Amino acid sequence: MPKIPKLFLYSLGLPDEHYATLARLAGKLPKEIKLAAIENAADVIPDSAGWVKATRDAFTYHGFDVETIDLRHCQGHALREKLIHKDVIWVGGGNTFYLRWIMKESGADEIIPALVRLGKVYAGWSAGAIMAGPTLRAFDAMDDPAGAPEVVWEGLGMTQAVIVPHMDNDDFAVGAAKANQQLLAEGYNALALDDTQVVVIQGDDQQIF
Repeated sequence: MPKIPKLFLYSLGLPDEHYATLARLAGKLPKEIKLAAIENAADVIPDSAGWVKATRDAFTYHGFDVETIDLRHCQGHALREKLIHKDVIWVGGGNTFYLRWIMKESGADEIIPALVRLGKVYAGWSAGAIMAGPTLRAFDAMDDPAGAPEVVWEGLGMTQAVIVPHMDNDDFAVGAAKANQQLLAEGYNALALDDTQVVVIQGDDQQIF
């Protein structure tokens, strides 16, 4: 039977206490949590290897059992078989439009929402957080759509809210404000987050930490 969707969405870094928040959402101790790290949004970001690894290593440091899954090489049935054995599907930041495209190419855009409906926790930051919502409209104010071979404007539709990350980030605040304003003008439920904030969504319940 379908379960209440659980999502853990944020802009950038996590304070130590929020790793515990994610563990509580998954219903296990960190050392018991198998986490799939999908980092493909950074594929088209120059010099990203350092911060990608540091972000992933923070989960290992906090006790999570982390496996990186590359959507360029793991797709379709093989991808589902990998993810079905995980507790948390964590999707990192980078180019939102490239991430959406490779999710379509790999089948992740159908596989992940289906697994979330079965009880897997979806966690994502920046592009990964945006991806959870219904649309990518307005995010060309923050990311270059030309980074993707094909532009897909629909999000994964796992939440009604559209996460707008980086509202207080020196590099992204102008674009974030523009995206937030456009989304609100178009009638979307835009949820703007600073770089230290996390929104935890369980069905209709939504809390910002």
